[in-house]
Amino acid sequence: MDSAARISRTARPAPSKDGVDLASWRQDAPAIPHGGLPTRYKVGAKQLQQVPTLIHRPDTAFRAGRVAPAGPTHAVSTRTGETACGIKAEGLAVLNQDWEEAFFIEKCPGCFAAVLADASD
Repeated sequence: MDSAARISRTARPAPSKDGVDLASWRQDAPAIPHGGLPTRYKVGAKQLQQVPTLIHRPDTAFRAGRVAPAGPTHAVSTRTGETACGIKAEGLAVLNQDWEEAFFIEKCPGCFAAVLADASD
């Protein structure tokens, strides 16, 4: 076998420009069903604040902001619409965000304990 044939059989595709290996993404994907796990609790906030985008593009006019909760957030059940800690949910703004998956928010200690106890049952 000549060296050109051997190289072509053992050669790997060149890595992508962004360093992401697209050829083996299935091997690296977590073992979660395609639909994902159902959301049990959504983020409920008493107050919302407008925050700037995380994208810094000084040379363009792209300045889309986003809304984020201000202060502690509460876990609002997707089944019942009640909070896990027992406060009234009527004054809360419920965001379309999974409370258990959110990690850049301040969580109500009562909701945190109730959701943790609910998960261990």
